[in-house]
Amino acid sequence: MKLIKYYKGLSFTLIALAFSTVLTAQTNMDSLRSEWNRAVQDSVKVEVGIALMNHYRTSNSDSAIFFGEHALKISRQPQMKQLPNYEGRALTYLGMAYGYTSDEKRKGIEYLKEAVPFFHKENNLEQLAYNYFCIGYFFGSHLFEYDSAVYYYNKATVLSDTLFTAYVAGSYNNAGLALYRMGDYENSMKYYVSALDMRKEISSVYDVACTILNMGMAYDKLNQPQKAKSHYSEALNGFVEAGHIPNQAVSYKNIADVLTAQDSLSKALEYYDEASKLFEKVNNIYLLSDCFLNMGTIYVKLGQYKKADNFLLNAESNVPEGASESFKSQIYSHLARVKKVLADSVYVNDNVLKRRALKAGASYGEQAWELANASNSLEVKVMAAKSLVDIYEELGDYEKGFRYAKLLNDANLETGEKTQSEAMARMATEYETEKVEAENFFLQQTQRSQEAQLKQQRYLIIAAFIVLMLIIVLVIIVQRSRLGLKRANLKVQRSLGEKELLLKEIHHRVKNNLQVISSLLELQSFGIEDEKALSTFMEGQNRVKAMALIHQKLYQNENLATIDFAEYAEQLSQDLANIYPNASKVSTSVHADGEVKFDIDTAVPLGLILNELISNSYKYAFNEKDSGQLQVSIAAIGDGKHQLMVEDNGKGLSQGFDLERAKSLGLRLVNRLAEQLYGTVEYYGDQGAKFVINFEESLNRNPS
Repeated sequence: MKLIKYYKGLSFTLIALAFSTVLTAQTNMDSLRSEWNRAVQDSVKVEVGIALMNHYRTSNSDSAIFFGEHALKISRQPQMKQLPNYEGRALTYLGMAYGYTSDEKRKGIEYLKEAVPFFHKENNLEQLAYNYFCIGYFFGSHLFEYDSAVYYYNKATVLSDTLFTAYVAGSYNNAGLALYRMGDYENSMKYYVSALDMRKEISSVYDVACTILNMGMAYDKLNQPQKAKSHYSEALNGFVEAGHIPNQAVSYKNIADVLTAQDSLSKALEYYDEASKLFEKVNNIYLLSDCFLNMGTIYVKLGQYKKADNFLLNAESNVPEGASESFKSQIYSHLARVKKVLADSVYVNDNVLKRRALKAGASYGEQAWELANASNSLEVKVMAAKSLVDIYEELGDYEKGFRYAKLLNDANLETGEKTQSEAMARMATEYETEKVEAENFFLQQTQRSQEAQLKQQRYLIIAAFIVLMLIIVLVIIVQRSRLGLKRANLKVQRSLGEKELLLKEIHHRVKNNLQVISSLLELQSFGIEDEKALSTFMEGQNRVKAMALIHQKLYQNENLATIDFAEYAEQLSQDLANIYPNASKVSTSVHADGEVKFDIDTAVPLGLILNELISNSYKYAFNEKDSGQLQVSIAAIGDGKHQLMVEDNGKGLSQGFDLERAKSLGLRLVNRLAEQLYGTVEYYGDQGAKFVINFEESLNRNPS
């Protein structure tokens, strides 16, 4: 900051000599204080007071105000009126002293304003520019009243026609910064250009670099990344030349931010690395933590999840005291997301590490949600809730998952998004699926119990028959024994007929119960407007119908133990074709290698698999085609093993699709049901989509 000198002629030679003595002693505060105590002349006392006030204004505001108040009081005495304008200068520096206090900044601004008429009267333009600059500075950088700051900076810039000083150039620069903070980036750029023109002629390399850095920030906001990056690089060179490490670090970080937005991630990492080293050197913990956060998110995009985890943990450990809740919640939210990804990729084959990662992710997600909720950071609330829904879903904690799905839905409402979030629909589907599976398990258990009772009754019937045969042998010569045997046979046949009727009734009731569930799902779906949620309900309804069709086939068959699966597949494909509009342009064929029959333990999971694959084909495979073919084949491959193949000539799944990591509920059901059949699922996507399921029949799975 330039020291303003006053020259008022030879009549003030004594004053100038005294002030010269004071300036020589400014490096030693003890000498200044001694001079203050020894001074006899009022003018010297004022000069020394101003010097002490200027020294203490940023480091010890109480001392600065003490000397400033005394200097102002002396400057207002009658005998001082014949001397140069000490009162204006005392007011100025007292205003600066108050401006650096924590709670009396406005008082400082009033003193600076009060000094202005004195400098107008003297036509002291340089001091006027300085006062206007200081008033604007305290309004903008301390009180954050940017309109007032721009007003007073403009008063200084008006003097640029006759005055070419650092404070005029600084006023252009700071007015641009105030407009930038108000969001007026176009006008801020105009002020920066004027500031740069002046600073290149009269200011230091550091000041020039500061203005260029500010211009880069404005270009960044104006969506001109190349100009922003160019200015950041030019500013960096200036700060390197000036030896200013803090702003070198800021320049490196700003360049890295632009490169990240342009997806030049590897290059961005290099600049963040340089910035983090410099922030650590100058102990700027907040921006160091921010660098680590950004580097962690980049490594997530690059798929290097362990590195991402390390940098995010470093960001967490370097968060300074007093950091905003919003900033901390971002770190925790990204950590929750990374822990989930690590569980699904790096630790996917290690259940212990996978579960540990998921629990850690849940903990970070909970902290992120609490902090984001406290700071009302909607974007972070949505990100945290999404992570928690996915994590609790994988942990099997559907109660918490559904709770955060509802919170996510509420957060989406606050941001103006659709009311029914995808996560909430998915969790609702999980609940419905879990209910259906539980009821199906109960029905299967009931059926198994009935079958066990039938086996026991068959054994009793066989024993009775043996006894009857013995009786027949013993009384073969007796005509009555023959008649008795006939009566016994008729009784056995009636009993068998009753049991078959009972079993048919069981299958019929199971089928009716499943139809009731299907109807309930259909009624529930009437109030849903979201297409994804509606589609999810329809898929659940189709799964229930697929199971109901198996029980219908069983009670309609003469043989209650098995069903003809080829016949079942044909009817299932017809039922699904009536649901999906695309099915009308698809030619569907079912082929069986001979007579293929399965019991209920095999038919139910196999029917659900077939339902998922045919539904997927009708829904997605032929969206971009006028016609297509869908082939279903079932064949025995020996040793009690069978093969189900579902193939279409549609567009196929996305390139690089990995069935083991499929996210959709349908394909996850296919994998789970195939495991229930002791089978495997293979996918081929050369010409459309082809799924091959190899499985074992019930006797192989349950040899006992």
